Amino acid sequence: MRTLLLLVPLFAAYWTTLQWCVDRWNAPTEYFAHCFLVPVVGAVVVWWRRRDWSLRPAAIDPRGWWLLGPGLLLHLAGASLMVDSWSAMSLVLTVPGAAWLVLGRHRLHGLWPVLWLVLFAVPLPIYVEGRLAFVLKEFAVQGGSWLANLFGADVQQLGDRLQPRGVQGSLYVADACGGLRSLLAMLTLAYCLSFFSGAASTWRRGLLLLAAPLLAIGANTVRIAVLCLLARWFGVPFAEGNGHTLANIAEWVALVLALLALDAGLGRWFRSSAEPSPPPPLRPAPAGRQWRTLALLTALAVPLLWLSLHRPYASASARARQLPDQVAGFALVPRSEVEERQFEQNLPRWRELLGTGDFVWRRYRDASGNWINLVALFHDSNWKSVHPPRICIEGSNMDILVDDQVPADWLRGDVELGRIVARSRSDGWEYVTLSAFGTEDWVAGDYWDFTWHHLPRALVRAKMAGFLLRVESPVRKDEMAAAAQLRCDRFLRDLLPKAQELLR
Repeated sequence: MRTLLLLVPLFAAYWTTLQWCVDRWNAPTEYFAHCFLVPVVGAVVVWWRRRDWSLRPAAIDPRGWWLLGPGLLLHLAGASLMVDSWSAMSLVLTVPGAAWLVLGRHRLHGLWPVLWLVLFAVPLPIYVEGRLAFVLKEFAVQGGSWLANLFGADVQQLGDRLQPRGVQGSLYVADACGGLRSLLAMLTLAYCLSFFSGAASTWRRGLLLLAAPLLAIGANTVRIAVLCLLARWFGVPFAEGNGHTLANIAEWVALVLALLALDAGLGRWFRSSAEPSPPPPLRPAPAGRQWRTLALLTALAVPLLWLSLHRPYASASARARQLPDQVAGFALVPRSEVEERQFEQNLPRWRELLGTGDFVWRRYRDASGNWINLVALFHDSNWKSVHPPRICIEGSNMDILVDDQVPADWLRGDVELGRIVARSRSDGWEYVTLSAFGTEDWVAGDYWDFTWHHLPRALVRAKMAGFLLRVESPVRKDEMAAAAQLRCDRFLRDLLPKAQELLR
């Protein structure tokens, strides 16, 4: 029996997880687009080294369970709770553990770096990705504008927009321009250079892996500075069009050449470290042990596959749009053509971050000219994609001043609503936000209450339909924050029963 047939049950157990990974590789931001090349690189290295490893016999090695066991437990947790990112992270342990189990350490001598390539093929959890992208974008915008002004660009930072003074238009720095894509790609390239070419020196490898993210962050900062200068010299339309394309190409060429030059320099300074001697060869496993291993892996794979596939209550898609146009004396204000274009442009990214297309972003106004901004998100089994409201608020270029809970006397029990008071960095206005997580018969304002409410229901595959309502109002110059909070409270009090009714 061919040894690799032992991996078929594991492949089946991870089928939906692999689909999730491919979907994330295809995400609009293209943060993980380079992941498509990772399996290709691994296969090429294995083929290139075939003369060495093919002479080493394969053998069942029970020590592979040291990695495979924890990996399968993490996959079990992710599949049970319907958290795809946990199942994907388990691949980091499962892939090398499974290879170790069915092939043995002697066969894998020299191939471990290929197995650890899985680290660069597993997408980050959406929450982690969003936070990291936000931090990198903040650094790039501030650093890029500072550097551009050193060379006379005279740009003013307005949140995620850079406005050259005296020039019509402004440069919009999207999330995808924050530098996360180049950072992840450069780390992958640095790893491949470190372990698949050049001297096998620990110092060389460590310095390459350390330099890669620094080069990526620095190059992206320079790229934004160059775009600011191009906007000053040739206008914003050129900087956002041909200038943007040329700057991107120049950045990637410069990054690759810089990393290759650094690798060449380090290769002269550091010689190869002594490679550890291969472990003693293992005797080929008897056919009986292979069959027992196959039976055990199959027994473990069947429930994992069932948990991954069995997700009742498929997601609906039109509940958020059914929310009323009139709420608590506030009337819906249609978006302008410019706002609608910008909304449609950002829609793929928002769907990716929120994990659903069943959401709306709306603006309401009452007869006195007071504004309410509403974000309403409905979920089903994709409940884990819902994240704390502060993430979106920070991503909207605001500084959070207060983040706490306030009582809602109009709800039964000791229910509290989430409250955030934030200040816009672009215009200095303060905003009050009240938020509520809910189902058809339950409401809470705290994200962790929401999490603990849904965890046991995910385990038993109970109905998971729910929502997040985030209501925001600006604090006018002639009033206190309490007045804006009262507007949000009144709006939410009227809207929440209507949202619950849509789930029944």
